[in-house]
Amino acid sequence: MGWAKTKELLSAHKRFEVDGANIAREFIRSNLGNLATADDWNERRIQQSWYAIALHTTFTITPEAEPEVALTSLGIGADFFGPQYTPGGIKNVITVEEYHAVTKLFPRVGFNYEGLKGVMCGLCREKPETTYDNFVGFFGRKWGTDGKGTGKDEFAAAMDEASFATVSEKLFEYLVELDKSAA
Repeated sequence: MGWAKTKELLSAHKRFEVDGANIAREFIRSNLGNLATADDWNERRIQQSWYAIALHTTFTITPEAEPEVALTSLGIGADFFGPQYTPGGIKNVITVEEYHAVTKLFPRVGFNYEGLKGVMCGLCREKPETTYDNFVGFFGRKWGTDGKGTGKDEFAAAMDEASFATVSEKLFEYLVELDKSAA
């Protein structure tokens, strides 16, 4: 959902995972009357769904989260990367046999690295500030904002400037000066 091509659904300044989680939460809330199990969808469960979607790409944290969050992330990771997917050292997320059974029912037609690269570089182009602190930014750093190298150096420089190491260095320098001015 965060990869939606309908621009009206997406924010200008939120990560794609948050856009997707917000879209899903609104969809659930607006369709509760149509669900046979609407009584089971309290605000906690709706928020849990939000966390599962918003955090699904944080592969080093989600295995430690609530089961619904962990399972969502592991399932999406297995969908993307197959039997060799081992987040945080977790082995056998999906076996070769299970992978073949799933792809027989749901073929990966057109779901390949070039497609992923196109979406990720598009996010780097359209919402760069949302990509600097996560895996998406590495696509812009490697492939540019068009997937062919355009803007690669500029993107890398902006990503470096926005890095936690750079930002925290500047903020600590500012605080040192601020503390001096109070003395």
